[in-house]
Amino acid sequence: MDRLSMLPRSRWLLLAALALLSLALGSALFSGATFSSKTANSASLAAASIKLSSSAPNQAIVAATGMSPGESRQGTISIGNEGSVAGNVTLRATGLTGTALAAVIELKVEDTTGGGSAQKWSGKLGSFSNVSLGSFAAGATRSYRFTLSWPSTSNEASLQGASTSLAFQWTGSS
Repeated sequence: MDRLSMLPRSRWLLLAALALLSLALGSALFSGATFSSKTANSASLAAASIKLSSSAPNQAIVAATGMSPGESRQGTISIGNEGSVAGNVTLRATGLTGTALAAVIELKVEDTTGGGSAQKWSGKLGSFSNVSLGSFAAGATRSYRFTLSWPSTSNEASLQGASTSLAFQWTGSS
């Protein structure tokens, strides 16, 4: 009989324990309390850059005043990367004027770094838009020769006294 009287008592204890557990969970779930944790992370970043320099800033690379059919003129310029990373450099043309003469004059751009000569572009001055000059290492400088030629076969009277101009823009991206 002791066994039978113990059975109902353990059921009451079990039911009481479940009721307390339900009450505790219900309080935690429906209390409206939220728990959050935040931490702040800081980072220090420094952007590397490419910075181009010119041996002749804001100056004409080739002085071609007074040119006539059969003549050529040359000019040189050095472009350097004073930045902290290597970067790709592009030579672009802007502001073309005098398109009739620009359709006759021939332009040749050569990389003459280290005494060699590697042609980068050749064609009519009026058709030049841009040319990739490749990657410049940080601290590197390259030299370029620009040659303007007026073919002797292009001696039309309509070009007498004509002029043309074109600005070159050097851009770099890392």
